[in-house]
Amino acid sequence: MKSVAVSLLALGVTFGASAQMPKSEPAADPDSDFLEGVVIDPPAEIQPGAPDARGDQALSGLPPEPGSDTNVDFDELEIDIDSNTDWDHEPSPDGADFIGPDLVGLEPGGPGAGTEEGDPTWAGDDSWLATWLDALRVSLKHENSYKFASPKRVVNNRSSVRLEYAKPLTSNLYLRLDTKLNLHWSNDHRARAKDEDLFRELVTREAYLQSSFGDTSFRLGYQILPWGVSEGGAITDEVSPRNSAEFFFISLEESRVGQPMLVTDHFGDSGHWTAFFVPRPGYNKYPDRGSEYDIPGAFDRRAPDDDWDNPGTYEFGARWKRTFGKSDISLMAARLIDNDYLVRQQRFRMFGLTANVAIDNLLLRAEVALKQPRAYFALAAGSSELTIVESDQFDSSFGFDYSPGGRALVYSAEVVWSRVLDWRSDIIGRERDEYSLVGSVSNRFFNDDLTLSLLSIYSEPYTSFQHKFLSSYLIDDNSTIYFELFFPDERDQRSGTWPYRDQKQFVVRYQYQF
Repeated sequence: MKSVAVSLLALGVTFGASAQMPKSEPAADPDSDFLEGVVIDPPAEIQPGAPDARGDQALSGLPPEPGSDTNVDFDELEIDIDSNTDWDHEPSPDGADFIGPDLVGLEPGGPGAGTEEGDPTWAGDDSWLATWLDALRVSLKHENSYKFASPKRVVNNRSSVRLEYAKPLTSNLYLRLDTKLNLHWSNDHRARAKDEDLFRELVTREAYLQSSFGDTSFRLGYQILPWGVSEGGAITDEVSPRNSAEFFFISLEESRVGQPMLVTDHFGDSGHWTAFFVPRPGYNKYPDRGSEYDIPGAFDRRAPDDDWDNPGTYEFGARWKRTFGKSDISLMAARLIDNDYLVRQQRFRMFGLTANVAIDNLLLRAEVALKQPRAYFALAAGSSELTIVESDQFDSSFGFDYSPGGRALVYSAEVVWSRVLDWRSDIIGRERDEYSLVGSVSNRFFNDDLTLSLLSIYSEPYTSFQHKFLSSYLIDDNSTIYFELFFPDERDQRSGTWPYRDQKQFVVRYQYQF
């Protein structure tokens, strides 16, 4: 532990010194979705959007960055489709483009195929195959995590192979597929829970087709639809479910749950309009029974198995977004099924507003939502029987991101407040008002090859702290190593995270991409 303390002290000194370093261009995130943002037949006019947390400017004229998570667990020859996987923050596109001839329907040597060497569609030219393989990216990763609080043990020991394929098939038809095979070795907590020497899990994060006609685009398939601007809570971000199978240790790329969805985007003079329809809703993914994060009896209820032809479970909604210079505002309304099915399958309405206001190197964020109604467990005085009651709920968040002098150094803070409007004293598991304060600082060093971040979350009225240290180092164009430290500090036994008070872990990951 002495060496760990010395290392953390050195990191603190490095952070302070880095504030004097000039900012360099941000490095591409190796975990980002490399073709997100590709537009098929894009609108003629694209307005600049609000800058992100690092001060980089986004393009609101592009369709929302898609990304969906469809988990398919298989054991031997059995395949179980589970539409589970958010990431909480959308990855940034790394600018990869695929520009080339339309090769759909061209067979080697068939009608329409090139007949001269050098023609990329010529049957004997390797460039025909190379054009298609250019759209493929492969990521190999291995991860270990160790719980250093008693009882000490290895928690994660897993490897993965991820294939990403994204390519225009025709002039106005685009395909995206993102699939990943996870291998959980015998001492990984999920393999132990299933009593298997090797637990295999196939996760298809995205599988959809996109087409555009003028200023309107359509996406059909398994997707996620991230809404909202909050980094500390799900305020309006209620469309796509969450993956809570591993508490807050879940990786960014697996933190959202996909579901079958039709999404339409229209870019007009009045703003950016988005509408969605979900014929079969997905639900939050909770810990496997007997796994490291299981709470006996808490996750025994099975997720609803909805029929595709049941209108009572259809989800739909719309959002309007308008940019004003570097700022933007969004209004949204939706009819949803609560992603948290542990109380009951609850249908509710959501009305929300988000705003980003950029002032020089400061970005202000605000988000509010009204949800009618939500379901809660209740226990009347003197009774031993749980009942379910309904109440409207109001959620909000207010925060900022600040980059002094335009440097890579970023300070962020946010206050999250949730209130049960029709409060009843017999509601259990939460109070009328709940608060969270989120603070973070991040910086990049050595030509942006090294990224360091510190994050702390303070919650009331059931006092708890969650601290995270995250780092990544780009060894070369293909290799990245990650080190992460998680330190929960629970102060109140009534807190929902109290059972995880001893989950103090460090994680090491290595990733190779080509």
